[in-house]
Amino acid sequence: MNRRTDLELIRIVASREVTRQLRSKAFWASVIVTTAMMCLSFALTGVLEGDGGDAPEVGVVGARTPVAAALRPETAVKEYGDAGAARRAVRDGTVDAAVLPGGEVLVLRNLPADLGRTIRQAEQTAGQVERLKELGAGPDETARALAPPVLRVSALDADAGEVQERTMTAGLGVFLLFILMLISGLGIAQGVAEEKSSRIVEVLLAKVRAWHLLAGKIVGLGAAALAQILLMMTAVLSAAIGFGALDAPLGAIGTAANLLLWFVPGYVLFVTLYAVAGALVSRQEDVNHVIGPVNMLQMLSLAGPALAVRGGPDDPALTVVSMVPGLSWAAMPMRMAAGPVPWWQIGAACALMLLAIAVLVRVGARVYRGGLLRYGGIVKVGDALRGAAH
Repeated sequence: MNRRTDLELIRIVASREVTRQLRSKAFWASVIVTTAMMCLSFALTGVLEGDGGDAPEVGVVGARTPVAAALRPETAVKEYGDAGAARRAVRDGTVDAAVLPGGEVLVLRNLPADLGRTIRQAEQTAGQVERLKELGAGPDETARALAPPVLRVSALDADAGEVQERTMTAGLGVFLLFILMLISGLGIAQGVAEEKSSRIVEVLLAKVRAWHLLAGKIVGLGAAALAQILLMMTAVLSAAIGFGALDAPLGAIGTAANLLLWFVPGYVLFVTLYAVAGALVSRQEDVNHVIGPVNMLQMLSLAGPALAVRGGPDDPALTVVSMVPGLSWAAMPMRMAAGPVPWWQIGAACALMLLAIAVLVRVGARVYRGGLLRYGGIVKVGDALRGAAH
């Protein structure tokens, strides 16, 4: 077969996998449910923050202009002519509290601590205003005397908030992609095992080679997963921006795009492992036994985010993990989100990942080919390699 024929056969297998994925109800259910849950969490956060942001309403009785003026920056002030009107307003819930002449405060049940401090400070300010007037100070002198000093703020890390948002975006993205990869991997292994147990693979191998099947599955399932991820990320980031959960949306979008670039080779690596594992069993009931080591390796990829949270981007262990193929897809984006990373380390991690994929696809194709036509329980990797040599 020439090169063009090989590519055409891979395209046909990939199209079959994409079509089957896009027609799967479980595929769309995972997209809809996950996206809806994330968007709902941002919506609830926005609602709760909005409910807690309303200024308390305070009633002021009598000609207590200094008290009312001192309260206005922190509260919504309503003035009443007598104590009876203020009492009715408190009982009806029109105001949260009412300040009477003599410093008495009316509340319906109890006085919140924050509101109590605000009223106490307003009374102190009003008392100072009265004493300054007694000493002959004019309005301008009183205002200058009571004006708070201007604070000179120097930020030691002005970008800390943006860095935190980028790190949270990367961490949340890694967790979601990890779950997606786990679910997809199980489906891939079960699909390969089903084709083998139903003997459909024998019909397919009469038309194409085993490595065509493996490459087509990698390309097709990768394309379907990429479409799924793009839909989820677009919806979740749109919800986060729309509900005001992000102060620096461009940084979060850049982090998400960078994470996606690192996820693609990681996904290819694990898809290959899951497909090869599925070829080693003759019954779907045995799938969970053979994918255990792959699941353990995938679990190790969460070490990167954990180290980034514990020790920060300069943690030596995180530096090592971010260079290891199979783990770098999650660790390197976390490092890049949390701080600058030397360009040579990024290049080395990428090169090592691509080299690992090339070796794995080559060896995995032999195991895949040797395992597909061997039946009778779980096939050992060594037996599959020897079977592929014949």
